Amino acid sequence: MKRKKRKRMNKFSALVFAVAIALTGPMGAAANDDKQVAEFVEKITKLEGTTPAQWRILWTGDASTEATISWSTAQKGAAHTVYYDTEPHGADVSKYSFQQASQNNGLYASTKRGRGMDAYYHHTIIKGLKPATTYHFVLKSDDSVSRPLHFITAPESGTDFSLIHGGDSRSGHLARCQMNSMISDMAAKDASILGFIHGGDYIQKGNHRQQWLLWMSQHELTTTSEGRVLPLIQAIGNHDGGKTYYDVFNVGKGKPRWHTTTLGEHVAVVTLDTNAPGGGAQAEWMEGEFKRLRPKVKWLLANYHRPIYPAVKGPKRTGIFAPIFEKYDVDLACESDGHCIKRTVPIRKGKEDPTGVTYIGEGGLGVGQRDPKGDRWYLNNGVVGKGHHVMRLDFTDETLRIRTILLGGEVFDDHRLKARQ
Repeated sequence: MKRKKRKRMNKFSALVFAVAIALTGPMGAAANDDKQVAEFVEKITKLEGTTPAQWRILWTGDASTEATISWSTAQKGAAHTVYYDTEPHGADVSKYSFQQASQNNGLYASTKRGRGMDAYYHHTIIKGLKPATTYHFVLKSDDSVSRPLHFITAPESGTDFSLIHGGDSRSGHLARCQMNSMISDMAAKDASILGFIHGGDYIQKGNHRQQWLLWMSQHELTTTSEGRVLPLIQAIGNHDGGKTYYDVFNVGKGKPRWHTTTLGEHVAVVTLDTNAPGGGAQAEWMEGEFKRLRPKVKWLLANYHRPIYPAVKGPKRTGIFAPIFEKYDVDLACESDGHCIKRTVPIRKGKEDPTGVTYIGEGGLGVGQRDPKGDRWYLNNGVVGKGHHVMRLDFTDETLRIRTILLGGEVFDDHRLKARQ
């Protein structure tokens, strides 16, 4: 009886995912978008049994030599392993040269109000990878094996690669699927795009497990048709608070949600937590990281959710970050939260200054867009607008090119920063 009930629940859970995407209202698409939604649903792996689904790769350290590969299963399972190699071997796990058992497994947390179907996370930390190398892998949970997947590690040195930045995917699920599909197309066409900086606000209610499960399933759409996965450099947003965030992104319970991702010797992304106090432990850690990184990296970026120089909302406590950014000559600050498009002038000591920090954002991965306040002084000679978008960051030794790309492929803004050293 238990087996029959479990099987029914798995089929029901797959139906829930399809219906949740198609629902009207802030947590779903409009009814007349059903056909488009159905096309996306067909591409998503059903969360049932021990079938590996909802895969994602996390970069929170040295992206040249390590990665965390994560996935979900509907049932707990007994054995969860990543099989990987520098050559493709399809679904035949016996041919892969390397394997790593998942070190962290458990039930995704949820509040009473957010409880729905159970699902389980599996996080596998892999170290000792070779820089600038394509790694092919499959996920195995008990007897179920995923489709063949692959990703590219960051180079050991050099700057000739790209990243995508975006934030705020918590609502507008059809647009979220469309943006994920666009990201997939970008990655499929250009292997120089190595990773995806996400500025937070993945879902509406941080302790609502089903919202996280829906987001993770839809995140699969960023995978290319050939199985290429873009690693995530993730920040936490103001809608993401709660225990489930820790489970989704393999953050130890009660541990700080800030981290540094190095992409070789010359590019670093320092990710901060704007839900935590701007001063104190976080500020001390941040200054220590910038001091360690600035003498050697050519491009130093910050990634966080709530903006310091907002285009829609009023200033927040994140303003305490600005003097530290300026002290260590941060090149670019990646922001979210405002639901618009913005690029500020370079800023130092509260004024436009060609030696200052440029701030970009503010989130368009599916969420409804707002009207920015373009009359603010730091936007007068910058750029403002609205529309679902990502920002593509192209690194070279001399310049950092920032292109705001709208859903559909139109380039809204194309700007270059010159290297400081």
